[in-house]
Amino acid sequence: MNRREIRKEFNEKFLELRKILNAWELIPNSSKDEFDGLNHQILSHLYRGEDFDKIARVIDSELTVTYGLSIDLEDAKEIATDVMEWWNSTDRYNVN
Repeated sequence: MNRREIRKEFNEKFLELRKILNAWELIPNSSKDEFDGLNHQILSHLYRGEDFDKIARVIDSELTVTYGLSIDLEDAKEIATDVMEWWNSTDRYNVN
């Protein structure tokens, strides 16, 4: 896979993950790109092969520290479950 194909795949996954995070309405009526920083971090960890627990911790930490939201680890795990189910269902190594 060449660099352009990798970038295209990443951008497609980025938009898909954005929809998942926005569906949680963590900040009601926020702009659609509000959580793009978190989105990028999650995707980077997923591409490195990080597991569910790591993804949940990243979500928990980012939402608490960066976004100032009051969220507990169980809520972060619910979001991580949605993320991991989506990720495991994607074909992340074949760009058409």
